[in-house]
Amino acid sequence: MTNPNIHPTAIIDSSAKIGEGTMVGPFTIIGKNTVIGKNNKIGPSCVIENTDMGDENELIGHCFIGVKPQDLSYKDGFESRVKIGNKNKIRECVTIHRSTKLEQPTVVGDSCLLMANSHVAHDCILGNNIILANCCGVAGHVRIADHAILSGLTGVHQFVRIGRLAMLSGLSGLVLDLPPFCYATGTRGKLAGLNLIGLKRAGFSSETVRAIKKAYMELFLSSRTLKESIELLRSKPQVPEVMEMIEFCETTERGLTTPRKKTSKTEEDIDE
Repeated sequence: MTNPNIHPTAIIDSSAKIGEGTMVGPFTIIGKNTVIGKNNKIGPSCVIENTDMGDENELIGHCFIGVKPQDLSYKDGFESRVKIGNKNKIRECVTIHRSTKLEQPTVVGDSCLLMANSHVAHDCILGNNIILANCCGVAGHVRIADHAILSGLTGVHQFVRIGRLAMLSGLSGLVLDLPPFCYATGTRGKLAGLNLIGLKRAGFSSETVRAIKKAYMELFLSSRTLKESIELLRSKPQVPEVMEMIEFCETTERGLTTPRKKTSKTEEDIDE
């Protein structure tokens, strides 16, 4: 029996599973090893394969999801995967490549917005409520925590981590880890303060924001080494958000992005 939600020109592999209420547009190809949940809207000319997708996602059109990675070591026929959560908005011409490992798929969480022409490479793990603006490119093995924002025409180097509620400004290239709550800008994504607007929108109290400001000043603007600053912060009671910053800094492998230049900023100045 013909499914009225699936356009007659769409090509659906016999192994694919499509949930109730999901709409599939014209000329879209749903390939093998694909499970799509309920009430998704999949626009025209998309290619989806080797993917597990949740419910209520919207793909505008011309998206390529789960295709093989742009990794020269990848061998054809290796059926790794992409896992996408619920309620994501995936705009036109977005690409999300499957992983290079069977045990760990490329992941996009819930309620993310991937704007036109953005790219998520193999083995990336994106959390929830993340925004990738137009033409943002995220290289392989990147980790992006919840509520981070990557502005238009940004690029992220492979294996970089981006912390929760961090923000990267437009035209920036990030080659080192960006700590939680921080804001980076410039050709090589240097620290320029805190994402204060994001913190306020997230409902952080003024006391918590002040604690984060003080921690930022100590970690990135003081004359002490990072290790000394962490020891000093750990010697006193801290709010959970400051501990999150400390733990992120302690676990970096690539290294942390640094301020554009050493300054004598006060707590009130960190408002960019």
